[in-house]
Amino acid sequence: MRKLVVFLIFVLAVVVAADRGLHYAAQNEIAKRISGRYEMAAEPEVTIAGFPFLNQAFSGEYQRIRVVTGALTIQEVQLERVDATLREVDAPIGDLMTRPKVTANSVDASVLLPYSELQKRLPEGIVIETENGTPRITGDLAMGQFSAPVESDLDVSVDESGIVHVSPSNLEAGDAPIDLGSAQDRLTLSFEIPPLPFGLRITDIEALPNGVQLTGNASDVSVVGDLEAQK
Repeated sequence: MRKLVVFLIFVLAVVVAADRGLHYAAQNEIAKRISGRYEMAAEPEVTIAGFPFLNQAFSGEYQRIRVVTGALTIQEVQLERVDATLREVDAPIGDLMTRPKVTANSVDASVLLPYSELQKRLPEGIVIETENGTPRITGDLAMGQFSAPVESDLDVSVDESGIVHVSPSNLEAGDAPIDLGSAQDRLTLSFEIPPLPFGLRITDIEALPNGVQLTGNASDVSVVGDLEAQK
């Protein structure tokens, strides 16, 4: 009886080790393929949820995979981070190691856009600073022959086309003899976000202390492998 118990413990240890080993290998392979596809400077952090992993690996179906990237640049626009959750993922383990193809039924993600991307589009001398956790526009704004110290709150929005709009609110210029309407126009900007990883469509935007957070989703996504139409 004792030998049987020892044998079962040994078998269980081998199975757990195999489970964790294959789990680690699959995460690394997906990270490598995503990094290559989107030309990232560093591989993202990939976490395949669920235990045991072997059950998912043999079926090739995963309920949830999380992908968190570091900073990356897309068409000269810097993104601080992409944090994506892939759901109902199809990735046969045999294909993953030979002919990688990973698809997801849906993807939800947040994308952090640093304030430096907004600031470089504002007039010279204007910066975006965080005051008590709230981003504000401040600096000296050149208006004709005058240079006036200005400060305002920061409003951000995004339209259905994925165009980000930035505008000042509660603009103040002290006693400087400048037209506030013209100053507001100079501090207002719009720019298009380039195509995001996983074919994300932007659905919401929020100004945070460390940057602008874009929220988006996608469906029927080709994560790695053949490039397919992303809805």
